[in-house]
Amino acid sequence: MESPPEEAEALDFHAIPVTQVTTVPKFGLIGLFRSCAASIRSCGAPVFRIQPSQIRPVPCVAPKGKGGLRHRVRVQTFPQYPTIVSDAFRGSPAADAGVTRDELRAQLPPERETWLLTTDLKKKIRESKAALRAQYQDFGVSRFLKSVNDPNVTWVRGVTPRGHETRLMGPGKLKAVDVYYVSDLTPANEDGCGRSLSDPACTAVARHSQPTERFESPRTLNHRTMLASASTYEGINTNLLYMGTTGSHFSWHVEDHLLQSVSYLQSGSSKTWFFIPKSDVPQMVRVLQTHMDPVVLAAAGGDVWKVLALKASLWPASFFLAHGIRVGLHKMDVGDFVVTGYGVPHSGFNAGVNVASAVNLACTGWFAHAIEHAEHWSGKLGMLIPFEKLLVLSALKLADGKWWCGDAYTYGASEPAELQRDVGVIVSYLNEYVDSVLAFMKTESHPDWKGMKPTVVDLERAPEAVQRFIVDNAIKPSGPPLTLPDEEDGTITDYSVDGAACPHCGIVIWLSVVVCPACIEQLGDEAGPSAPICCWRCAPSKYDENHYRPGSVDDDGSRLNGCHAPLVVQRLSIGRTNILIDELKRMNVSGGGERSA
Repeated sequence: MESPPEEAEALDFHAIPVTQVTTVPKFGLIGLFRSCAASIRSCGAPVFRIQPSQIRPVPCVAPKGKGGLRHRVRVQTFPQYPTIVSDAFRGSPAADAGVTRDELRAQLPPERETWLLTTDLKKKIRESKAALRAQYQDFGVSRFLKSVNDPNVTWVRGVTPRGHETRLMGPGKLKAVDVYYVSDLTPANEDGCGRSLSDPACTAVARHSQPTERFESPRTLNHRTMLASASTYEGINTNLLYMGTTGSHFSWHVEDHLLQSVSYLQSGSSKTWFFIPKSDVPQMVRVLQTHMDPVVLAAAGGDVWKVLALKASLWPASFFLAHGIRVGLHKMDVGDFVVTGYGVPHSGFNAGVNVASAVNLACTGWFAHAIEHAEHWSGKLGMLIPFEKLLVLSALKLADGKWWCGDAYTYGASEPAELQRDVGVIVSYLNEYVDSVLAFMKTESHPDWKGMKPTVVDLERAPEAVQRFIVDNAIKPSGPPLTLPDEEDGTITDYSVDGAACPHCGIVIWLSVVVCPACIEQLGDEAGPSAPICCWRCAPSKYDENHYRPGSVDDDGSRLNGCHAPLVVQRLSIGRTNILIDELKRMNVSGGGERSA
């Protein structure tokens, strides 16, 4: 256990466990991370310090440009203005619901984006550093915490005669310095590892054996985890680079999908992190709800998670300490791996120019959090990663005594109690699935079902039009298609391998989907956006005689005809799922990952 930096000790940050690593263990980083599952829950994040430089990962590099490379740069300010969380907001009246206001993002501190040539960026960084040093003399943890916000600089709001909000920054005096952060940078892709191994467009070749001479980097870490079985989600199961400068920062947030994050500082100055253990998160939420700008909170519908999801707001970690919330602190140096726990809020800042490589990670412990996400966080944090597919594939591997990095027994031996808990979560989920589908199969027929009840078919035996319809409803991440350096033009990501997206709950469903063959047949090419599709959870409440989506009439305006009884299309049959459940129960009884005879 390493003490916090001396200048921060008086603030009572709790120490983050730091494990000194001098050799590459059998299962590399994955083994190290798995062995610290308990400390992740108690502290929020462990740190692994790779001591000999010769066993550190090979650095990940940025793409090389011809004729001058332009970088997409986030232009932040230090301090960050306006302040949206402080004691000054406690007891403030609720926002006037009669005023027309801008959406949530416009209520948060502004941040610009620009494109700069390398030479221009270096000049800006030098000027920014000089301005910070001139204004603050020193720039460490204490200075950052004291100066990152000014409680006197908030939004000063007014209302026009027509009831629209006006907004100016004040009333305090602004003394902000522009700082620069090249974040979310796609690395060079000569190795082909910019795509997940399960992406048909991936050209990388995974090593069958664990490297023993050096640790793997975030670049290839997910070649040996369950996330390799999902298609490419850049920055989630493939790595990105983060080039920090003095005073640049990352706002309070939790990782997408409540995944773990793995960050490796490969060069440059230190990076300071702040973490809130998962056990203190409920108190954190209560404190934010009573100390947040009431207009910002109203724009978020009273939900602080929607504010955090935008990753655009920063306030000093000492604010949480002052309100009785535990906060961990770690000064990250070159050679450090920082691993954040599932759903652990964190933030931080850079002491100078540095380069970090980061990626998300999932082990079996993630499933409980993914289920929590599906049930309680829908619409608050994005959920694209197909956790249902990964849960089933993990269950099949464990039942067969296997795992992505070795075998099930070795995987479970490091934390047998953890694995038993995780397998229990998997079994509970699969039991719920079986019970729900069987109950749905007994649903009383609706008039449009012509006396029929739901029927079941395996995906590979479903009508071709149904199979094509399910592919058409695959999850499609927002934004332009993924383009990577050193790839042929026109390379696309096939997300249909991950399942279909339920339009009602937003979950990517893989075990089974509920569709209407009559709608698919009669709507033809229009079936994709129009015909109904449900997950097994939503089907009982969403699939009834009014199950049509927009466009559910034919060309002459009449209702679609025929029998509209639902069809449950399965990737894993109920019978096979029951067998899998029994195998997992026997495995759990025997302890760890060892299979019983």
